[in-house]
Order: sequence, then structure tokens, then C-alpha cells
Amino acid sequence: MKRSLLLLVVLLCIGQLAMADVITNVDRTRGTAGDRDDIGVFDKNTDPMASDSRLMDGAKVYSDRTYTFSDTPLDLVGFEYIRTFNTDKDKANIMVNYAVTISEPAILAIAVDDRIPDEYKTSGSTVVFDSQQEAVDLIVHKWAAPGLFVDTGLNLTILEDGERQMSVYASQGELPAGTYDFGLHPVNKNFYLLGASPEPATLALLGLGGLVLRRRKR
Repeated sequence: MKRSLLLLVVLLCIGQLAMADVITNVDRTRGTAGDRDDIGVFDKNTDPMASDSRLMDGAKVYSDRTYTFSDTPLDLVGFEYIRTFNTDKDKANIMVNYAVTISEPAILAIAVDDRIPDEYKTSGSTVVFDSQQEAVDLIVHKWAAPGLFVDTGLNLTILEDGERQMSVYASQGELPAGTYDFGLHPVNKNFYLLGASPEPATLALLGLGGLVLRRRKR
């Protein structure tokens, strides 16, 4: 009886630790102001809304849109993520910054709109990026070397007017606890998404433990 009770206590403690927040603070600065659902009126320094749940189907994507996730890959269900502001995709104001603080070593992830860069090339518009990788590298250019974030081959599906796909890039290995700046996004496609998960579970799920990452064929 005592052993069973002790085991139950241990399992409850492990469960609570597993659900503890890795992302402890998000400070948004120099964004674009607006008035959109869900958040209502916001200014350039309004911080993102808290997520109602971890990443899963039906969860809200942005602070300033009612878009939801659909067909979420099982490998990503349960990830912590940040409800960034889609209004920050404003090409006239590219200096937005999200300072993200993590309380323990973790894998960080960035999801980028799959319309970058192909739609620019086929429409005859000025090409901002030659690849999605360039877009990701620019977002973290203040502190990360090019190629630190790599394509996992996983996509997030967002329900808006139709379905939009976003490719998920993850850091190669854990990043230490601290604050990381995510910035420039000089395109008018869906604003990027940010997420985090402690390393051991993430490495197993995403295959980042020394395995070669393969790009999804589009």
C-alpha cells in the first residue's frame, strides 16, 4: 500500500514537471498596432495573449486572429507555442522584436509560411528570399549563425479563409536557459510562429539526435 501511494505521488510530480512552462516570458516591442479579434485593441508593445492550451487541433494560432490549427502532426501535439501577432507581417514596419525567455534548456522552433519564397518568384514580385532557410536565418540573425535552425520536415496547418501550410524549423540541439530575440520579417505572408519544448522529448519526436533531417517535398 505504501509503495503504491509513493509511486502515485512520484507520477503526479513527474506529470506536473512535464507540464511546467518552459517559456516564462515574451516581450514584444516595435510591432504594428491594430484592433483585431481575439485581443481587441493593441499597440506596438502589446505582449502576446497566453495560449489556452498547448499546440493541438482547434487551438488559436495568433493573438490578433481567430485562425485555428488543424491536422497537427502528432510529433508536435503538446508543444508550448507563442500566439504572435499576424499584423506584424506589415512590410512597412519590419523592426518588430519578440524577446522570448526560456527557464531551462530547450529546443526552440520557428514555423514559416510555405508561400515563402515560391509565391514571390512565380508572381513576378521582388524576391525577398531565395529560400525559407534565409527567412528563418534572418529572424534569428542577432544571435544565431545561419543554419542553426533546420527544417524538420513537419508542417503546421492553419485554418483561415482556407488552409495555409507553415514549415517547422527547429534548433539543432538544446539552447541554454535565457532570453532570445526573434525579429525581422519583411514579407506580407503569415507572420511566423514560435514554440519550445524540453530537449529529451523533442529529440525523440523530431529525430534531431544526430539524424539527418529531411525536407518535405513540396
